[in-house]
Amino acid sequence: MADTVNNALDPQLDRRGFLKGCTMAAAALGLSDAMIPKLVEAAATAERPRVIWLHFQECTGCTESLLRSSHPDLARLLLDIISLDYHETVMAAAGHQAEQNLHDTVSKHPFILVVEGAIPTKDGGIYCKIAGKTAVDILAEVAPKASAIIAIGTCAAFGGVQAAAPNPTGAVGVQDLVSGKPIINIPGCPP
Repeated sequence: MADTVNNALDPQLDRRGFLKGCTMAAAALGLSDAMIPKLVEAAATAERPRVIWLHFQECTGCTESLLRSSHPDLARLLLDIISLDYHETVMAAAGHQAEQNLHDTVSKHPFILVVEGAIPTKDGGIYCKIAGKTAVDILAEVAPKASAIIAIGTCAAFGGVQAAAPNPTGAVGVQDLVSGKPIINIPGCPP
C-alpha cells in the first residue's frame, strides 16, 4: 500500500490492519457492513490537510526546527502527510504569486493555520507588514477561515521576547487577538 494520510503517522500499518481499523470504526459508528467499502475508500483517498504557515515578529527558529525534524523528516511531511500551501521561507513562489497562493487556499479550501511569531499591535500594527498589510490585518483575514490554529513557539503563543518590557511594538500572542477558534499553543524557543 502506498504511503497516504492513512498510514503516514504509522508506517507499520499494513492493508489488513487498515481494513480492520475501518471495520472497527464502522462498528463504532453503527454503520452497516455495506458501508465498510465506502468508509475504506473515503479513508484511502483522503486529501492531505492543507496548511498555511504565517510568519510575523520572529527569528525563524520555529521554521528551522521544522526543517531539521526527523520523525517524520521534512520531505515525508510535505510529500505524504500535509500540503503546505503557504510558507514564506520554504515555498518556491514569491511576491504576487505567493500572495495568490495564500488567497486561493484561504478562499477555496479548508486549512490549518500555523502562526510563527508575535503580532505587533501598537501604532496600527505598522511594525510588521507583508505585501502592504499589517500582521494584525493578515491574521484577521486568515484566522476566521481556519479549521484550527497552531501558535508555534513562545512568540506566537504568548508574545515572546518581543512582548517583554517595554514592548515598544505592542507585541501579543495569537490568543490575544483571535477568539472563537480552537488554538493550540506550542511554546518553546524553538519548540
